[in-house]
Amino acid sequence: MPDNNRQHRANPMASDRTRSIPSVTAPQTTRVRPAGTASNDRRRNQGRKNPNRPARQQPARNKKRGHGKLIAGVIVGVLAVGYVTGVVAFSNMTYPHTDIAGVDVSLKTARSAADRVDSAWKNYRLTVTGDSFSWSYKPKTKTSIVNSEAAVKEAISSQNALAWPVELLKSLGSSTRHAAAEQTVDLNGTIDLSLLSKSFDKTAFENELGEAVDKFNQGRTGSFDTNGAYDTDQGKFTVEKARSNEKLNKENIVKLAEIQLSRLSKTANLSSIGNDAYVELSGGVDDSKLQQACDAANALLGVNVTLKLNGNEAGKIDGSTVINWISFDDALNPTLDTSAVTSWATDLANSFNTVGTTRWYTRPDGKECVAEGGSYGWSVDISSTVKSIEDAVKNKQTGDIDLSYKTKGDTFTKKGEPDWKAYIDVDLTEQHARYYDENGNLLWESGIISGNSTKGNGTPTGIYCINSNSGASTLIGKKDPTTGEPSYKTHVDYWMPFIGNSIGFHDASWQADASFSNSQAYLTVGSHGCINLPPAKAKELSGMIKTGLCVVVHSDN
Repeated sequence: MPDNNRQHRANPMASDRTRSIPSVTAPQTTRVRPAGTASNDRRRNQGRKNPNRPARQQPARNKKRGHGKLIAGVIVGVLAVGYVTGVVAFSNMTYPHTDIAGVDVSLKTARSAADRVDSAWKNYRLTVTGDSFSWSYKPKTKTSIVNSEAAVKEAISSQNALAWPVELLKSLGSSTRHAAAEQTVDLNGTIDLSLLSKSFDKTAFENELGEAVDKFNQGRTGSFDTNGAYDTDQGKFTVEKARSNEKLNKENIVKLAEIQLSRLSKTANLSSIGNDAYVELSGGVDDSKLQQACDAANALLGVNVTLKLNGNEAGKIDGSTVINWISFDDALNPTLDTSAVTSWATDLANSFNTVGTTRWYTRPDGKECVAEGGSYGWSVDISSTVKSIEDAVKNKQTGDIDLSYKTKGDTFTKKGEPDWKAYIDVDLTEQHARYYDENGNLLWESGIISGNSTKGNGTPTGIYCINSNSGASTLIGKKDPTTGEPSYKTHVDYWMPFIGNSIGFHDASWQADASFSNSQAYLTVGSHGCINLPPAKAKELSGMIKTGLCVVVHSDN
């Protein structure tokens, strides 16, 4: 039976007019479906399109997705082309801010870079630095020491062209990109100097650097010692400071410099080879042994005292002083060197001892005078001072220590200046004596007659002090070898000795009054060495002075 729903095919031979086809109605047949068949059909028809229903419109975003994929594809393609172009470019040219031997060859091809190096190679300089050492090498030849073609080839080949985007950003962000990139230093490897031309004088290079290292090493002992291990900033012994006394290893430093030179680097830092830059301290002591020695030596520190002389500061003793007294044995055990302490105390004492030294001064009346010798002044007791210092170091004492002395003056400013206050000035040239108080006021004066120098009895010059002032005395001369009796016995009413008990001031009633005003009288009627005074003047002086008063005897001759 024909399907009424199927369309008839057009007859190709028919005319344009439409033929009318009579319809034939088929007898209706009733079909009975099993139960459940309707529901099954509904389920099957749910997934079918209804031919009579209009088609559903697709969302616009599907079209946009298509366009986006197309654009992304184009961008990726462009980037790929750009990347490949960059790889090709930086496989044949340098990055920005690249220098070879101090010459800027930024964005240059191999040929262009080599030409530039050849024309400007003299700018190259290698500096070796580290641990206060510094030495620079600058070519002295008239022709280039750089094999420019090899150097450029090396520079370009060492570039990571595949990572050019990253490397390009790095180079643009830095001031200089050295062709010799940072590399590890192998002192045991073979040094390739192929980047240098025949103009490079390797022997001269090594000799000059070696001489610089030798000169630097002159300031280092190369062994563990007290001064080399004491850190003044920290005030104690440290391993780091001890290591600073190591000498530089000349052989390894020359190797380092040649390695960096072979790379045409501008710098060679000693830190890049670590401990290989140094020669071990003598004995090959390790850090553990050094630490033990430093700890033991630090146990001797801690003293901090001020030495006083007559109430004035005479010196200080602290760690920086004590280190000069510490010595180490072969096992690096520290001890306090008593001989060093004694030597230091002796030097200190001598810086203050004035007994017998020369003093220059201006007398209150304006005369410039000088006196030398005598027994008056400061004399520090060295043995007592050494004992005080040793005890102070042992007990880590702090505070003040008064220096012990055998004799003392009235004051102290510095050696060569007066260390007295009130004094009797005896001028042998003028044959006149004057007594001044500590403020320079003249309290007493008199003409004198001193020892007869023509007979070998001249009065000794120097600085002394009054030893006694007990009044009358009998002056007894030396024994006469023929008689065995004293050469003289003379009674005086006022005896004021200042050199032992043999020479001093006394009254001389036997001298003519006129002789005390004659500056040449001592040459004929002079004494055996004492200072003769008119009786009245002797009495006055005896009543004014006390034991210990300074006496300065001087002459213009």
